[in-house]
Amino acid sequence: MKIEWNDSYKIGDTTVDTQHQHLFELTNDLISTDEIPALKLFIMKLYQHTREHFEAEEALMRKLNFPACTQHTEYHNRLLARLNEISAAIGRGQVDKPAIHTLMTDWALRHVQHDDGMLAAYIASE
Repeated sequence: MKIEWNDSYKIGDTTVDTQHQHLFELTNDLISTDEIPALKLFIMKLYQHTREHFEAEEALMRKLNFPACTQHTEYHNRLLARLNEISAAIGRGQVDKPAIHTLMTDWALRHVQHDDGMLAAYIASE
């Protein structure tokens, strides 16, 4: 099942919006394959992108004094922990496609729409 990007997910910061779009691309690459070598490659790319994206987004939140910055950062840390668990399992040759899909759906749709949506509303109100 492909996860579609929608321009309504934009938060109003070009860097973060571009990174979010790339997250959707990487998500679709990851969930569309079952082969261990490809999964390992995509999960590494996703992890690297995620670290860079979270650093940029968290820097933006601090710069703007976003009131929910601490909670948002904690959610990022939980997402990274879940990504690490799945990555470690893939490294052992264990592929749990439902877990991968659940994580990526939660992340790409719930977090981007809801949590990042709150950041978008804050940016728009400034």
